[in-house]
Amino acid sequence: MTKSNISIRRRLGYSLVGLFTISFGILLIATDQIIKRDRLQRHERLVMATAMAIKNEFDDVKQTPGSQDETLDNQRYRQILNNFSATRVLVWLSRPTKDPLFPNTAPVQQFFGSPKLLEAAGVNASGMQKPRSFVFDGQTYFTCSMPLPGNQGVLRFLEDVGVSPAGRQENLIFLLVVWIFAVAIATVLIRRLLTSSLLPLTKLESVMDDMRLRASGLVSDKRVPIESQPSELQGIVKSYNGLADRLQESWSNQLLFIRAVSHELITPLTLINSSARRLDRHLTDLSESDRKLLASIRKEVWDADHLVRDLVDLARSESGSLKLKLSSVKAIDVIADLSAELEPLAWGDRVLTPSPEDLSMVDTVMISVNSARLRQCIINVLENSSKYSPGDTPIELSITSDDCNICFDVKDYGPGISQEDQRTIFKPFQRGKSDLADVPGSGIGLALVHQIVRLMNGSIFILSSGKSGTIMRFEFPIE
Repeated sequence: MTKSNISIRRRLGYSLVGLFTISFGILLIATDQIIKRDRLQRHERLVMATAMAIKNEFDDVKQTPGSQDETLDNQRYRQILNNFSATRVLVWLSRPTKDPLFPNTAPVQQFFGSPKLLEAAGVNASGMQKPRSFVFDGQTYFTCSMPLPGNQGVLRFLEDVGVSPAGRQENLIFLLVVWIFAVAIATVLIRRLLTSSLLPLTKLESVMDDMRLRASGLVSDKRVPIESQPSELQGIVKSYNGLADRLQESWSNQLLFIRAVSHELITPLTLINSSARRLDRHLTDLSESDRKLLASIRKEVWDADHLVRDLVDLARSESGSLKLKLSSVKAIDVIADLSAELEPLAWGDRVLTPSPEDLSMVDTVMISVNSARLRQCIINVLENSSKYSPGDTPIELSITSDDCNICFDVKDYGPGISQEDQRTIFKPFQRGKSDLADVPGSGIGLALVHQIVRLMNGSIFILSSGKSGTIMRFEFPIE
């Protein structure tokens, strides 16, 4: 699925889940750093308080008589260091010119299990050192130093934090599991939240999909109330209602116009045709050219009447007001009645109807159609084939059936229909792009045929088309 095809719901869902995931990750990292910083600050406060207390003890020792004796000093130093050392905290005196002085109480003996631990902590380093952390033998330690005044040395501190990388990794794995679980829950909640939030859009979409011209003349049976919509959708709903009103007015005017035009045209066309026939019957002394002129008038009147009636039927079919009464008829009866209607047509002698042998194969086949409308559709397609095929070539009408359907095929020997034209040929006012100037037509006939056939539960489609001609198929289910 390309980015442009992703729905707004999915985009919002992906964005919220991504934002939640990133926020959770940032929270984890920030929490880890805050905990680490807090531990370092706590260690630093502990060191400063301890260093101040030890300094005060040292000052008190110096003021004691006989404190200048070095052995006594070391002993006093060690006693003070013993007082401020504990199970997880080791405090010793680093003296660059002398050996470091360590406490000797039992709780701190764990720090002397490996000499490399004290080396990593800077056992006899000089100067002040800010709190830092390091990992040794799978454990995390904090260390720092505070110099004493008067070149007494440097107090060094080593604290066993009690956090191992393995334990930290287990905690991270646990947090990862919690994160996955939280993302899953968040995804479900976000999906439900988005579904609930977009419900007004879904309802609006349903109303818009239902917009069509009905037999009652209404574009839509509903109007979306603006007041009950979220503020973000009120403008869209207002625009939709306005569009529905404009379409209603436009389609109503269109139907009124078509009905008015059809009424105003059909009546005079009928009178013209009737007058032309009466002249042809009563005037016996007309020249051949005059009779051809009368015949031309009658043909043009028939074509115009046919066009107007097709236009009215097309408008009625699109509005849903064109209703057909279907009845059960024999398929061969449709062909028989059709043959009689083709005789007076100028191109009717070009049509080759099915042979008796072919008709005998479908003698008992019954279909539910409107016989007159079906003949109208077939004649329309036959006429269309006569326009687009050479005048000296036949137009073949055949009939076949299988277990489920019966088919009426119209074959001509014209230039064929391009793939581009095949996609639009059954749409109103659409014609093939080839020979438009040479072939008369309005683009209404096939669109009307498609609508009428659909109303009779059938289908019409192009079975094949190429340089050797086109086969148009009507297909209806067998009763």
